[in-house]
Amino acid sequence: MEEEAKKFIEELESRHGGKVVYRTFSTWFASNQGVIREFGVFIYEINGTFYFEDFERKPSLFGFSLRPRKNRSPYIKMEGSFTADSVETVSRVIKSQANSCALGYRGQETIAPAGKFQQIFGSLVTRVVLKDGATYFFEVINHKEFKQALGEATSGGIQGV
Repeated sequence: MEEEAKKFIEELESRHGGKVVYRTFSTWFASNQGVIREFGVFIYEINGTFYFEDFERKPSLFGFSLRPRKNRSPYIKMEGSFTADSVETVSRVIKSQANSCALGYRGQETIAPAGKFQQIFGSLVTRVVLKDGATYFFEVINHKEFKQALGEATSGGIQGV
């Protein structure tokens, strides 16, 4: 498995022409363009650009593959990217509000950053708002590390909460 991961990273570096300087996994992803991924995405940075992509998740039980349901829609790969310079703000928000935004029930501008009480007891995600209005919601493993990677890529030039 270690060899597979190394080969995968090398392929990414070859494809994008640089070294992966940061990588993490988001266990849940959504955007204000109506995309939701329940099983997460891989996020990595090369030359100040943050790339993200998902992978097909095959159903399994205790490590044994199961047949997918017949009415299951076909998997369509999702990939995207943004430059660190295009990030306007980064904040923590309530996951249910992010989900409502992705489903089109509310605009991202109506979602307030999570308060102290919500940060302790709520299910939170990291909201990344780009200057062009695109908004991504990541349930990253370590919010502070992700925010720090964004800040380092822009020399600290993003607003955050």
